[in-house]
Amino acid sequence: MRYKSSVSHFQYWLLGVLLLWTPLLGAETIFIYNPEAGVSNVDKVRQNLIDYLESQHITADVYVFANPDDFQRAVDQLKPDVAIVASYYYESMKSHYNWKSILAGHYEQTPVFTKVLVVSKSISLVQNLKNKSLATVSAGAVSQEYLNAQLPEELRAQDVRVMSVSKDIDAIMALGFDQVDGAIVTPSSLEKLRQINPNVVDQLHILQELKPIAYPKVVVFPQTQNVDRFISVFKDMPYQGATKVVLRYFGITGFNVES
Repeated sequence: MRYKSSVSHFQYWLLGVLLLWTPLLGAETIFIYNPEAGVSNVDKVRQNLIDYLESQHITADVYVFANPDDFQRAVDQLKPDVAIVASYYYESMKSHYNWKSILAGHYEQTPVFTKVLVVSKSISLVQNLKNKSLATVSAGAVSQEYLNAQLPEELRAQDVRVMSVSKDIDAIMALGFDQVDGAIVTPSSLEKLRQINPNVVDQLHILQELKPIAYPKVVVFPQTQNVDRFISVFKDMPYQGATKVVLRYFGITGFNVES
């Protein structure tokens, strides 16, 4: 009898482990990839989004990815229903995933933001970066195309040694600690470094503001069902309370329906 009881306890333990690590039966799967993340507490963002969706009668598994390679592997394995991704990643991988944008982020109805090219004060011209190192977020297999779309015409991706990083803050930190000669970042990342070490920032300057980038997009896949429901839920997400933390993670105040 004792032996049977111990087996039963093990079975309950194993069931608990499987429930913890296996996607919920019938749950929607949502992926997030946002290199320009504006909030560092990813676990809180994830849980707040899960709670909000639950309040809208959607049970969801939410996965947050630090780089495009992990994102791509997980897409192949888990077949997500929805993803919230950087707009340039959406555009570059449109034919690969055959996905469709249903909502676009905005900041107080402004649909785009800009990044800046930051360098040490010893560099005064864009051309001075040729054959030097540049830190920027990775866009996976299309990183070179993304970088060329961002850089000024007089500087191409093949002209620099690229250090690929997961987040903007990593790029500006690399520049601040002399690991690279330049960095492409959001202005807010530069301000974060200023808070950490203002003396380092005093040795840097913005060489050029780069081309506007659309805010992150909510996208669906060919297998996605109930698309209208997702449109409604994300469009109506309020910029207050727990969901304000979620929206701030994407640097936005809300989502608009794509025309």
